[in-house]
Parts: sequence; structure tokens; C-alpha cells
Amino acid sequence: MLIFVLLTACLAWSINGQETDIVVLRAIRGREARLPCGQGTVFLDGPSSYVLWLKDDRDFLYRFPNEEYEHSLMNPDRIVETSCNPGSCRDQTALLVKKVTNRDGGLYRCRVHYQTSPSVDHLIELRVIDSPGIPTVYNDDEEVKGVTVGPLSVGSDLTLSCRVQSKDPEIEVYWRRNGVMMERTHLTRTDVVRADIHLYNLTRSDADSHYECLAQNSDVSEPLIKSIVIKMYLAPLSVQIRLDENYGFEAGIPRLVDCVVIGCVPAPSISWHLGDTLLRPTSHKEVNEGNYTVSTLTLSPSLQESHYELTCRAHNSHMPSELFQDKVVINVGYRPTCQTGRVERVGAVLREAETVHCIVDASPEPLQFTWTFEDSKTLYTSGTRISSYRNRYSSSLTWLSRDGDIGLLQCRATNAFGEQKNPCVFNITAGGPPESPECDVQRTVPNHVAVHCRLGWDGGRPQKLYFELYDESGRLLRNVSDVVGKYHFKNLPGHQNFTAVYYAANTRGRSQQMKIGLKSYSTAIAEEKIELEMSNDIVYKWVPYIETLAGIVTLSITAAAITLGAKLVCAKRDREDSNPDLVPRDANGCFHREPDITKEERCFESTNVTVNQMASCSNMSNTMPFCSPTVPTCRVVIGCPHDDDDCVTSQQSYFV
Repeated sequence: MLIFVLLTACLAWSINGQETDIVVLRAIRGREARLPCGQGTVFLDGPSSYVLWLKDDRDFLYRFPNEEYEHSLMNPDRIVETSCNPGSCRDQTALLVKKVTNRDGGLYRCRVHYQTSPSVDHLIELRVIDSPGIPTVYNDDEEVKGVTVGPLSVGSDLTLSCRVQSKDPEIEVYWRRNGVMMERTHLTRTDVVRADIHLYNLTRSDADSHYECLAQNSDVSEPLIKSIVIKMYLAPLSVQIRLDENYGFEAGIPRLVDCVVIGCVPAPSISWHLGDTLLRPTSHKEVNEGNYTVSTLTLSPSLQESHYELTCRAHNSHMPSELFQDKVVINVGYRPTCQTGRVERVGAVLREAETVHCIVDASPEPLQFTWTFEDSKTLYTSGTRISSYRNRYSSSLTWLSRDGDIGLLQCRATNAFGEQKNPCVFNITAGGPPESPECDVQRTVPNHVAVHCRLGWDGGRPQKLYFELYDESGRLLRNVSDVVGKYHFKNLPGHQNFTAVYYAANTRGRSQQMKIGLKSYSTAIAEEKIELEMSNDIVYKWVPYIETLAGIVTLSITAAAITLGAKLVCAKRDREDSNPDLVPRDANGCFHREPDITKEERCFESTNVTVNQMASCSNMSNTMPFCSPTVPTCRVVIGCPHDDDDCVTSQQSYFV
């Protein structure tokens, strides 16, 4: 403490011996003030250099560097200067006054002790003044109470006026745009300081611009600021349907499509159209970064909608007359499918050329056909469109049969939507003559014959059916051949029998020959009559036996029914007699149950009990029939008091 007093005294003595110019600075009451040391940044020339701040040449206020600053240095031994860079931090040699009061006014001295140069003093006289107040912003004489102006349309004009109520002649009002000075005070009245800016033909670049109105009447205090942000209605910068250059849609397969709208303020509403049909989007989301608005559509068009225009329209509610949209033409198709859903049989003969045709339905046309043999050998062919069909294509494969070609041959077509899922399958088997046909030959009219044939497998080559009709003498009546096998012969002799011969043939041979005999109309009727008479004779012969058998069966069933009924009746009676608790009804129609009696109670010492048949039980009423719920106390027991061989051993009791 003594050292500090001596240091202050020496410093005061040295100060009194120097003359330094005094700089007058103003600070706003109640706000922060930062007093600079000198006219610019102070550079210390060594580790022993430092800065001292005194008030009224007696109060020590601040020293730089200090302990807090020294602890922050990574290498304290290096030559130091101010750690602040212009624009990045404040000068740490300045004196900061947190909240200025009237007592903070006075004379301040900043002494810089250099290591290699004489010390330099800077004197500042601080005067405390009143605040000018927060400035007020007007938009065409209408006060802006919030922090935004607008929204405004592109091309509109805007005039902003910044005003401060103050009579201080030193006050200054000015505008900054995004931190850059724009306009200073240009109009001053006795009690109002004002600065105006005029913005003409606003563009998109003016949207969200940050304007600041500043009021300043001090030298070391921050100005009072009123901030304004300009809001605008903006049309979209772009509307884009994103399909990644893939405009093909597979029929029946849903696909997600995004429409991105950029730069529309406020966020637009988005609608989808396919041709003249309004579609409903699947989702809608807004991304604030860059004013992105994304609408997602799940589209599953049909084949009939191929080459339709898919349109995405963005609607800005404040620009109803303007249209913002993007259009693409979609192509709807499907991957190839086999035209025949069955396995085709192919007859192959060793070292003989075979040709198969793979026919598929596809949109767009297949790019190639892939053939795979049983031994995994693969061949590739191209296809051609079948002229009579819009989306049907065919490709042929011809090869010379080998021993290993027997088995399955698969054909798959590939187009822009992918490879065929289920291939066209050909079963390669050993070929040869065709199978025998199956024919139905009928002669319903004496002189007519109808023939309907179903051809079998052709053996791997086109086949033809041959049909011949002969009479009884072997004379050929009809001889026809074609690939259908349906004939109708007329004007034939009605009284003769015919023989039909038919078979199938191809270039590899002929099938087994089949024969059918056709009887004349009269012969057929006579044979049917004979068969009918024979069947009637058989029926008449067996009728007596059948009637006898039926009678025996009827009697047996009747006897069995009677026997069963009698057994049921007897069984019912046996159940009723075997129940000791039931006695016949009395005259009043009541059943009485015998109470439980022990053996001792049943056997009495007396041999006889005389019962007056005219007596009645004492607890029975004589006035009217009544079924008593209680057991009567009057009872007659018949039994034997002594062991007697002639006596009946069983006892019976009766209610009276």
C-alpha cells in the first residue's frame, strides 16, 4: 500500500511538470462510455510497457496489461502489444465506464509508459449529457411501431423518415443499410432532428433489407438505434418438377414426384394437374432455408394417360393474375409380359432346324430378347412389332437341335422399365409324327354324318387331319383333309352301314389309323328294339321274387318295431315299481313320501297292533283335501316282535 501511495505521488509530481492538450468528450447519462487513450490505437513496445488511467490526477482506475490479460497469454516472454485487431475487438487500452453518472464527469489522464521511449500523457475531459431518446421511424407520415415495413410489391416506392425530439444542436441522425452509412441529417427544426431516405422501384434484392436509424449526440457512447426490416411479396424464382430426367411411369406402379418452388413469399399453395384432371398431393412442406416449398405427389397413371402433360402450379395469393407452373410430358408403359400364359411344347429332331417364336406385350418396345437353354447357354435376339397389335412384339430363334437341347427354353424381353418377370417357357421334347386325334362321329339322320375331331400334339410340325368314309362294299364315299377336323356329310345312302377311317399326319409321319363302324338307321332301330325286349323279359322274370323279398322285409321291420315298443313299456313299469319312495295317489290326488325309519323303530316289543280303520291322524284336517308338506305322525307297522319262522321278516309301513 505504501508503494502504491508513493507511485501515485511521484506520478502526480511528474504530471504537474508537463503540459498536455485536453480533449473534451461527451458521454450519455445512464449508458456505457469507452474513453480512448490517445487519438488511435496504442502500441506497447515491450513487456515492461504499460498504460495507467487516473481520474482528476489522484484516483487510480485501470492498468493495462493486468493479471487477467497476462494469464491469457500463451508466451508471456514475447514482446507484446495490444491484442486487438481492428474490426475484431475493442482496444483494451481504453477505459470502460459501465453506466455513466454525474460523478463520472471530470478530467481523465491516460499515461503510456514505453520501454524504450519517454512516457506520454493523454488528457480527456468527460462531460455527462442527456440521452436524445430512441428515434422514431415514419413511413409516409405513419409511424412504424414494429420492426418491419410492408409487405411491399416489387416495383413499389418507399420513403422512410427518422426523427428525434431534441433541442441539442450537437445531435446527429443518420441511416445505415446492412451496416453501411446511407444518409445523414439533412433537416433540422427547433425541436426535431430528421433524416429521410427514398427507395424507388423496389426489387427482389430489397427484400429483408436491414435499415437502421441512429441518433448520436456523444463521442464515447453508442448511438441509439431503431431497426427496420423491409418485407416484400415475391413471385417464385422457379417452379420445377423433379423427375431426374426420367419421365417414364410404369402402369400400376406408384411413384413419388416432387415439385419445388423457390423464392415465393409468402409460401405458395401448389396444385397438380394431369391433363385436365386435378390431382391431390400426398404431402406439402416448407423449408425456410432459401424459401423452398416442396409438394410431393404419388402418381400411378394408367396406359390411357400416356403422353399427358403433368403440371405443377404455384399460386401466390397476392398475385392472383400471375401464373407460375412447370409442365412435363409423361410416358406410361410397362415391362414385357408373355402373351401366352402356358408352356408351349416344341418337338425337336436331332440335327434338324427348329424355330420358336417369343411373343410379348410391352410398352415401350423391347430393347432385346434373352434366350436361355436348359444347359444355361444364352442367346440374344431383337424383336419386331406385330402390325395388327399396338403393343405386341415378337422375336424368333432358329437353331440346329443337339442332344442337350431337350428341356426348358426360356425367353425374356427387356425394355426401358426392366426385364420381363415371368418368362415365356418352351418345353423342348423329342419330336416325330403327331398324336392320334379324337373324333366324335354321329349318324342321327339316315343320310347325314356329322364329324367333330380334336387334334392331339402335332409332334413339332404342322399337322393335318385325314378323314375317309366307306360303305359296306368298301367303296370310298368321302375323302377330306384339313387342319380343323369338323365335317358334315349329306346325301349318303341311308340303308347302308359305313366305316369311318381317320388319322393325322405331318412331314415327320402319320399317327395311328383309327376306325369307327356306323350302322344304318334301320339296323340301329332294330337292334335297339331287340335290346329293349331283352331287358323287359329280364324284368318280368324277376318281378315275383322282388315282390316276395319286399314283403319279407316289411314284416321283419314291423315285428322289430313291436318288440322294441313292448320292451320300452316294460322297462318304464319296472322303474316305477322299484322306487320305494312313491305310493299310489290317494283320493285327493296327493303323493306322500315315507319318512326315514331306522330298524329299531320298525321292530316293536308288541306282537300285534290294533288299528281303528275309522281313526284319523291328529294333524290332518277333515274339512278339505290338502297335501301336507310335513310327514304324518300316524303310522302302522306290521312286523314280528320275536324270531318266528312263519313270520314274514320284511316290514312294511303305510300312511293312514
